[in-house]
Amino acid sequence: MGDIMQKESLWKQYQNHKRYPALTKGITCDVLIIGGGITGISCAFELSNSNQKIVLIDQNQIGQGITSGTTGKLTYLQNGIYQKLLHTFGEEIALTYYQSQKEAVETVEKYVNQYHIDCNFQKDISYLFATTRKEEDTLQIEKAFFKRNQIPYIYEKTNPFCRSRGAIKVPDTAVFHPLKYLYHLAELAYKRGVQIYEKTKAVGFKDYENNVIVDTERGYIRAKKVVFACHYPFFLLPGLFPLRAHIERSYVCAGKVKDAGNGNAINPSNPTYSFRYHKDRNKFLIYCGASHKLGDHLDYQENYRLLTEQAKEFMPNVDYIWQNQDIMTNDYLPLIGRLQKNNDHLYIATGYNTWGMTNGVIAGKVIRDLILGEENPYAFLFAPYRGIHFDQIKNFTLDAYQSGKSYAISKLKNYYSFYLDEVKIRKKKGKKLGIYIDEDGKYHIVSTICPHMKCSLTFNMFQKTWDCPCHGSRFDMDGKCIEGPSLKDITIIEKI
Repeated sequence: MGDIMQKESLWKQYQNHKRYPALTKGITCDVLIIGGGITGISCAFELSNSNQKIVLIDQNQIGQGITSGTTGKLTYLQNGIYQKLLHTFGEEIALTYYQSQKEAVETVEKYVNQYHIDCNFQKDISYLFATTRKEEDTLQIEKAFFKRNQIPYIYEKTNPFCRSRGAIKVPDTAVFHPLKYLYHLAELAYKRGVQIYEKTKAVGFKDYENNVIVDTERGYIRAKKVVFACHYPFFLLPGLFPLRAHIERSYVCAGKVKDAGNGNAINPSNPTYSFRYHKDRNKFLIYCGASHKLGDHLDYQENYRLLTEQAKEFMPNVDYIWQNQDIMTNDYLPLIGRLQKNNDHLYIATGYNTWGMTNGVIAGKVIRDLILGEENPYAFLFAPYRGIHFDQIKNFTLDAYQSGKSYAISKLKNYYSFYLDEVKIRKKKGKKLGIYIDEDGKYHIVSTICPHMKCSLTFNMFQKTWDCPCHGSRFDMDGKCIEGPSLKDITIIEKI
């Protein structure tokens, strides 16, 4: 694949941003936000003009999690979402979801102009294109929905990126640099009094005297309300979250191109093909594909190889390549709001079904209004405690089967044929250990059991990490947790 290719997100090349301190002692606040991605920062900013004392913590550095892996699209044309919502809920819910996504795009544009945020924001045209007869049928349903609700669109035979059997084209969407936007918004919130702490991991919480006590590795935080904006919640109860969604992993690459026009595009089903341009000092084409349910296709090296092979059709070389994980809910709608109907202490924002930029932005406004006791037109739509529909039951069954299968395979399979010689699996005193031998011959020995729900980990040969095939936790070669929901590392001190 070449030594010059960077195995990290294109967005992470931007390092000109403020660093925040770690927590050093126990504190109290009105609202604690756990997670410093687009959702957490949007919540903090939206609440920063209230009379509330706001604290935000992140286990690493803000913006370095799932937000750094996005493609940076701001669009309401989202791979066939309206067909799914029409089938599951009907016209009103589908239209309300459209309105929420449209408002999210407009909100980012408003803040970019109002606060002079330099984040490569560009008004864009979005395409939803069909590659199969079944996808053509999806386009026809979405066209009819747009027409009934007087949403402007154009139907074309082609799109700017690849061969297709037709495409819906809509205006008033956008693309941007997600980390530049996030860092600027965080600094605005900080200047308004929001306390931001990096390198501060939450490790548990409990209700106590009408407050919530959150334990961190650096001291406790007592809060009246807590917002879990940490992508995949680290708790099982309340909410039984693992039963309400599954995780998809996707692979993204970016390569320099001579010409970068306007437009972004996606098809409505798997396998996914997603495109956009990014214009900065250089011009890039960003391509996303090879997505799969988390427990499938565990040969990550092969997945990256397939992506780069596909990308050769669209770009001369791959300069950056990375992966991302998305939470897919059983009923296609995000989970934003009070975790339980009668509990005004705990809030959650997650399950964005690959559309985290718009839903993270709108989550900030929904949660702000709920915390401040104000009306919000989308609160009922995203309520985590909403009713159960047939599609949700059907997808729950499929997700439960997939999760069970992933768990069983992880337990039965000790060694994979795609592992190279530098990866060994051993047992010692009843413990299953994973060994990675680096290029200097150093042994890195860890437990291969994920602390979250005890799935067995798989070694990612491309990124040199131990990955959980059940719920997405990831650990570096020395066992440090770099992505949750796990709260613990898997480091083994003793030698073989």
